[in-house]
Amino acid sequence: MTTDQSPPSGSRRQLSGRIALERSAGRSPLRRLLALLLSDRRIVWQTATFQALQAASYVPFAASITYLIDHVINGSFPLLTPEQVTAHKIWLTATWAGALFALWPLHAWLTVRAFSLSQRLIRTTTARMRRLVVDQLQRMSLSFFSRRGAGALSNQVTVDLGRVEGFLGNVAGSMVVGLSVGMVSTAWIFYLNWKLALIALIAVPLQLAVIRLTYRRVRVLNRRVQATNEDFSARIVEFIGGMRLTKSLGNEELAADRMDAAIEEVRCSGLQQSVFMRWIGMIIQFVGEYSTTLTWCAAAYLVFSNHATLGEAIGFMGVLGHVRSGSYTCMNAYDAWQSAQPGMASLLELIDSRELEGFQQPPKNIPVVGTLRFNNVQFHYPGAEHTPVLADIDLTIPCGQRIGLVGETGAGKSTFLDLVLGFYRPQRGELRYDGHTIDEIGLLTLRRACAIMGQDAFLWNASVRENIRYGRPLASDAEVEAAARRAQAYDFISALELGFDTLCGERGSKLSGGQRQRIALARLFLREPRIVILDEPTSALDLETEAKLQHDLDLFCVGRTTFIVAHRLSTLRGVDRILVFNKGRIVEDGAPAELIARPDGRYARLHALTMRQEARAG
Repeated sequence: MTTDQSPPSGSRRQLSGRIALERSAGRSPLRRLLALLLSDRRIVWQTATFQALQAASYVPFAASITYLIDHVINGSFPLLTPEQVTAHKIWLTATWAGALFALWPLHAWLTVRAFSLSQRLIRTTTARMRRLVVDQLQRMSLSFFSRRGAGALSNQVTVDLGRVEGFLGNVAGSMVVGLSVGMVSTAWIFYLNWKLALIALIAVPLQLAVIRLTYRRVRVLNRRVQATNEDFSARIVEFIGGMRLTKSLGNEELAADRMDAAIEEVRCSGLQQSVFMRWIGMIIQFVGEYSTTLTWCAAAYLVFSNHATLGEAIGFMGVLGHVRSGSYTCMNAYDAWQSAQPGMASLLELIDSRELEGFQQPPKNIPVVGTLRFNNVQFHYPGAEHTPVLADIDLTIPCGQRIGLVGETGAGKSTFLDLVLGFYRPQRGELRYDGHTIDEIGLLTLRRACAIMGQDAFLWNASVRENIRYGRPLASDAEVEAAARRAQAYDFISALELGFDTLCGERGSKLSGGQRQRIALARLFLREPRIVILDEPTSALDLETEAKLQHDLDLFCVGRTTFIVAHRLSTLRGVDRILVFNKGRIVEDGAPAELIARPDGRYARLHALTMRQEARAG
């Protein structure tokens, strides 16, 4: 993966994150995640330093108990009288308590400072991951989105990244603290009594052995949970998207039954994984707790046999809790990684994917005028080499010509237009724009010279003004309103509660189909493209509005290369040329009058059928 394939990055951190992942390509997901985390080395070192200091400032609270018991409570002061001994012990106890009290503000400041740095590191790394995923999605080819569902992709950006963020919270938030506390505490207990320390730490290799023996099973269960969650996400997106159809047919029970299998799979995989992980946790906890019991027994024996003082034994057991805490921190990080690893691998697979569009902009700026030349073009979808969707497409389309596309569903019209927009590249032949290839022009330049308007007008969950301005982001409010007038949309927009500032809802759900289509047409008018693609742009409008709008469309398309996909022949009035598609080939090509004059032609039969239907309707 190379950075010159991507559009210009607006974030230095995003670029550094991509470089970090590229340099660590081929390594394990964990090492690549840590490479991304370490791309901000200054913050990493600051976080690690403050967490280590936080840990060092915390251990004295438990370690100093040895001094209190052996040197204060059980201390002997032969030079003092009994009354003086009591007073001296009270003074030493108060001094001990005061020292710890004075240490606490420093510990609190170090803790908050370490926490703020770790949170900054975690959230910066997670945000960088999100930006990399979003950036990569924008770079992917259309075939990738056709193959992957919206549910699975949204699951990667939300659920998978959430698990990675949880793992980072363990590593960056508490791992260094736990390790630092564990190491300092381990050194202290060895200083107090190395024999007792060896007995206490015998649990660690046993716990590591449990983790090692169950690693493969845990990995399989987590991958299954990952797969079932992705499948459920895809199904729920489809379930919600088809709700209108489901309710219109009264098929709520059938739709729920179809979802039930996915829900049950998520339940079973999650239950199996969580119960297995709980058993592992209980085994590890048993080893640790029983080791503590044995350590207490050994400590009691050492005190009985005068090989250790009571203060050493109690202080040892107090600090041993910090050693256990450090080891449990590592184990918790391991558990978190087992949950996050499948998601991280999936995210890296997406970021490393080579299904990219060629965003590399050529050094020479070549404007698109609108002349297209198809030289013996043939195209098939990936994995369907023996089923060409387009074959032997050989034609020239002059700049400014209006082309009507006619043919049955699946005849190749949409794929033909996808090639024009550069969504796909032909496997054979060549498509040129004003004599230049897409690579010479640049995909971004081509797309910015095009505009498409389909039957299903897509609107963002933003204001009407923002949706229209999406056609030309730097347009003024006056230009946005002028485009709305041309699209016969100004009056109904002004009548909305907040006018042009009214939110459209998700996919324009707060507006009618005709209103959505007119807003999308206003966006088209604002864009001022050189190549226009219209797929029944007035299908959701009433006849009177359609007639008015058709006139404005005719004026707008003058001088622009225009493709009109027709399901109603009335849409083709005024076109210069018609292409008739059949099974991926252009079987008729000519002016409307010329094609009508062919008695056995496909377009002539379709035109005659339309005339008869209009006559009956009249």
